[in-house]
Amino acid sequence: MTRRSALALALLLPASAARAGDDPPAPGGAPAAPQGPVETVEVHGAAEGPAALDATAFATVIRAEDFADRVTSVPELLREAVGVQVRSLGGEFATVSIRGSSAEQVVIYLDGVPLNHALGGGVNLADLPLGQVESIDVYRGFTPAGLPAASIGGAIMIHTRRAGTAPAASVSASIGSFGSGEAIASVSGARGRGDYAAGFDGATSSGDFEYLNNNGTRHDPTDDRTLRRINNDFRRVHLSGRFTIQGGPHARFSVATDLFARRQGVPGLDCCLSPEAGSRTTRLLVRPELEVPGLFGGRLLARAAVDYTRHRLEFDDPGGLISYSTRNIDFIDLNRARGAEVGFVLAASARQAISFLASGRRETAALEDRSLPGSPDLGTASRWTTVATLEDQVSLGADRLILNPSLRYESYDSGFRPGDAGGLVVDLRGGRHTTGKVGFRLKATDSLTIRGNFGRFLRLPDFIELFGHQGAVQGNPALVPERGRSADLGITATTPRRSQGVLRHAYVEAILFETVADDLIQFVPNSQNVVRALNFDRARIRGVELSLALDLGPRFSGSLNATHQRPVDISGHYTDGKLLPGRPLDEVSAGAALDMERGRVFYEFTFVGRNFIDTPNTPGEALPARYLHDLGYRARLRKGLQATVEIKNLASERTYDLVRYPLPGRSVQGRLAWEF
Repeated sequence: MTRRSALALALLLPASAARAGDDPPAPGGAPAAPQGPVETVEVHGAAEGPAALDATAFATVIRAEDFADRVTSVPELLREAVGVQVRSLGGEFATVSIRGSSAEQVVIYLDGVPLNHALGGGVNLADLPLGQVESIDVYRGFTPAGLPAASIGGAIMIHTRRAGTAPAASVSASIGSFGSGEAIASVSGARGRGDYAAGFDGATSSGDFEYLNNNGTRHDPTDDRTLRRINNDFRRVHLSGRFTIQGGPHARFSVATDLFARRQGVPGLDCCLSPEAGSRTTRLLVRPELEVPGLFGGRLLARAAVDYTRHRLEFDDPGGLISYSTRNIDFIDLNRARGAEVGFVLAASARQAISFLASGRRETAALEDRSLPGSPDLGTASRWTTVATLEDQVSLGADRLILNPSLRYESYDSGFRPGDAGGLVVDLRGGRHTTGKVGFRLKATDSLTIRGNFGRFLRLPDFIELFGHQGAVQGNPALVPERGRSADLGITATTPRRSQGVLRHAYVEAILFETVADDLIQFVPNSQNVVRALNFDRARIRGVELSLALDLGPRFSGSLNATHQRPVDISGHYTDGKLLPGRPLDEVSAGAALDMERGRVFYEFTFVGRNFIDTPNTPGEALPARYLHDLGYRARLRKGLQATVEIKNLASERTYDLVRYPLPGRSVQGRLAWEF
């Protein structure tokens, strides 16, 4: 349990048992072997796109044109992807799970920089505004070797917009229910040997939707009341930029920058309100990168990059309803990360590419807890991580068969230096691990492809798990990393793309997967009001993923993504055989769009099955299934000018997520956008 998690959930919770082609390559990121196209189903439409870092991976690619019709967000888009689950608090906080993993077991990259902190808690998807996003790549179950950080659940890569060949600019404004509004502006162009792209996002919302308060007595409806959500407001500002200089035919230098700030309320559960608690978040990210392709007659690509991230989280609860403190500011976490990486891709022959990546990363977290008597300075936690990966991609039989083995070596040293609040100096040494993956892609026919992967990954303990903090959470420096063994096998069938006919294009993909996770970290009570982190649990997640996309006639397109999984506790403890909490067995997302003369009508359906919120699987405490319908229309008013109206949760279902955080009912959003 991290304090970031406590803020997210607004109360202490037990840790979950399961931490457990011709298209251009996706932009950004780390060096990768020149891969062939990877047929991946998109969230909208029926076009396949490349997941450039791993030819054998099962990946979803979401492009800007896929969500151009809609007034949406990163959490909403990811929720529609197959194998992906998003957990939301009904406001400005959401985390992601892939194939039954925990949020901490999914690594999220922004323009090649890992956003996961050694401080822990998972990445808040609300910190990733969609306005400047060009594409999102979701690697399910496996992390490509070309990325410096890996984990058990997989990886999500978010790429911001780059400059095109011609100058461009766009502005948009949206308003909607619950006092929501957003303004977006972007500009890009080229001058001489350089180009630039810059963007701005600003958003606000009161979040005051109606919900059912059961007064903490779920089985007694006589005291239920319909209330309006309070202290669920937020304001955020986001600036991003990318600048590139071409240094002749064999060098390209770029700098990506990102600045984000948000202030929000922390409203609490449906029955346990916190009218005054709030948080402030700021993030600064800078990444210079040098890429030198075409060396040695075009056989070698070299890339080097450094990055700096500063993330500050401040939480205050004047009423003490969440933190049991009446201080104005309860805690401040300041996380700094500095990274460097060098990568090479060598075309050893016409059918073999060998890639190598070396990276180092230094993270420090300065911790303050002002709910303590005396000095609030808890101290500084630090970690140095070194990673080396080696990947060999071999094509056989006129590229019908691709083999992709890879190895990853990771070493880390963590330490803690106490502040004025006291504590022990803790130094850890000797964390060294080697993991790997092997995958294949067999193109049986021009329309039929079979893929499979097997690999092992791990998740390092975070700072709070290792060192704890003063009060109710006690760390454990003897923790070992969580370990995962994953396998998947799937088949993809696709028809040639045609411009005319009843069936213009069809795509179907079916995948079986399994993950077994060991040494899962759980916070276990060891005395009254004190919990201690232990390597305690073991879990197995088995499931099937199905994706379907169709283009019918000249105007209709549709898609279906369905996931069935069975995440089971196999720890041998009293919860053995129980389903892991917070992970529904079934999720379905379907979409349809109809092009019209002056616009497009679109519809989205989302189903999230009933799921338990506690480890004993108490039936009366399970969250009910959710059935959500969205309907919208985008009108083309004139060249470059478009208007969108979207109704979300059309039936105004009163739904909940996580422990019992109410989600919004029906809402209406409108947007006006102009590209010029």
